[in-house]
Amino acid sequence: MQVFALAQGIFWIGVASTFVMGIGTAITVTAIAMVAVGARHFAGRLAKAKSGAGMLMIRGLETAASIAIIVFGVALLTGYMISERMVGI
Repeated sequence: MQVFALAQGIFWIGVASTFVMGIGTAITVTAIAMVAVGARHFAGRLAKAKSGAGMLMIRGLETAASIAIIVFGVALLTGYMISERMVGI
């Protein structure tokens, strides 16, 4: 961004846009962290309230989340391999 702005003669616009992008990234990361902390507290309360069923439900959610991450990873890897013609369809 900075190089493009400098090449166009608008250096300070590039500096400002870099700061705005940084603020946007900070807001996004903060929101994700707040959701993660809130979910952790909710899961803890659920586990304390229902020791048997609550723990089973938490373990099920953890397993489902890990399977979803694996599926997305395999899909991304497969898409990359197909786009680079490493495999044929």
